[in-house]
Amino acid sequence: MLERLEVQNLAVLERVELELGPGLTVFTGETGAGKSLLVDALSLLLGERAEGMLRPGAESLLVTAFFNGRSLSRRVSPGRSVARIEGEVVSLKELSEEAARHLALHAQHAALGLVGRRAQRALLDARLEAGLLEQYRAAFARYQALDKEMAALEAAARERARRLDILRFQIQEIEQARLEPAEEEALRGEAQRLRHLEALRERVSAAVAALLGEGDALGLVAQAAREVRAAGRYDPRLELLGRDLEGALDGLRAVGRELEDYLEGLEADPGRLEEVEARLALIERLARKYGEGIPAILAFAEAARQELALLEGAEDRLAGLRAERERAREELLLWGERLSSARRRAAGWLSETASREIQALGMPRAQFRVELLPRAEPGPEGLEEVQFLFSANPGLPEAPLERAASGGELSRVMLALALLTGVEAETVVFDEIDAGIGGEAAWQVAERLARLAEGRQVLVVTHLPQIAARAQSHFRVVKAGDSVRVERIEHEERVRELARMLSGSYSEAALEHARELLG
Repeated sequence: MLERLEVQNLAVLERVELELGPGLTVFTGETGAGKSLLVDALSLLLGERAEGMLRPGAESLLVTAFFNGRSLSRRVSPGRSVARIEGEVVSLKELSEEAARHLALHAQHAALGLVGRRAQRALLDARLEAGLLEQYRAAFARYQALDKEMAALEAAARERARRLDILRFQIQEIEQARLEPAEEEALRGEAQRLRHLEALRERVSAAVAALLGEGDALGLVAQAAREVRAAGRYDPRLELLGRDLEGALDGLRAVGRELEDYLEGLEADPGRLEEVEARLALIERLARKYGEGIPAILAFAEAARQELALLEGAEDRLAGLRAERERAREELLLWGERLSSARRRAAGWLSETASREIQALGMPRAQFRVELLPRAEPGPEGLEEVQFLFSANPGLPEAPLERAASGGELSRVMLALALLTGVEAETVVFDEIDAGIGGEAAWQVAERLARLAEGRQVLVVTHLPQIAARAQSHFRVVKAGDSVRVERIEHEERVRELARMLSGSYSEAALEHARELLG
């Protein structure tokens, strides 16, 4: 509920602060006094343009509304507009969306409650059985999620196929190499030996000859050992040295045998060097492409295998998604047909009953009809769009309500629909709802406004005493020179205002009639 409204520097309104309550509140005053400026102020919170609204000589205009203790404000200065919610700067869109959650405004220049297809659909859907629309929305969400996932997979299909070819080639290339983690170091050592085979043969042969050949080192060491052992008979210390020489002799014999075996091994296949170097070249080529060293190459292959499995799984997922999406679409269409059937019934009822209500509100020949426009594809709210059609009299063709009805007519249509469907914001504002009506129609409008105000806050700018008399709160807008003031009136002041509205005078007859209206 709108609890408080503060307006500064809006056209001829220099400063206004209003405390508002529940039920029906009316704003009255002489023609041209500026009653509709309060509606203009609220329209700024709903995102309306502010051109020409700044009070002459003022630097900025400010509108602040308090809904259930929560403040919404908009400050407009030349070339700039600042919106705030609870003092925090927000976008104008955020402000208007928050204001629309609390406020519906129906006026000559801005019947914001009925001009949108979304609002019209919401009014019709208020007649649907509970849960039907939610079931459809859930089915649509499931279908949409599957459709988006499949579209993404299909869009990536060409890139995925290219990537699959690359991964398969890379994995095959590495696997065909049959790499072993430690073989590179062994191959490099073998290649080093094979490249210097002749030098190794020459030097090892010389070493073998020195150890085992004529005048060999073994013979000399053996002779030295014998001599030292013989001398050891005379000095025990030499006995130990003789034993050391004999141990060295055994070691030399072992080295000699190993050198001989090594020489025999040097007689290997002469084509082996070519094989080793070819193997090393393969490893180096793979290293340039997939990572330095065999462990890095093997790690790359494992990562490629994992990615390949994921991509191949995506192909399987795409095939499964097609079937899953088709099932989801069938379910969506099933709920869509149920929703459409319910809407057709609701549209027939609303067309008939709303026409009767509208005719009672000063438009005796008006016709109202709810049209359902099929969509090419299911949408988030159903298989059709909802459009309200209106004709003020039989001589005029039906047209979309927002184009066919004047501001006053549109406000009265909104009043009728709000009463029939129960859908409306907690605070509803009507301006020009009484334009061009009187007599019985005025009483009918007043009665329905009072009935609507039983469940929500209703603010009305009016010139009809029948409406003003039904209000719980009454404000009078008074123009004084170049400025306007808004004052709450009660008791005798209210009687006098109703008398003025009834006859333009404060005669005793008019005053008595006003008291009768107030009951």
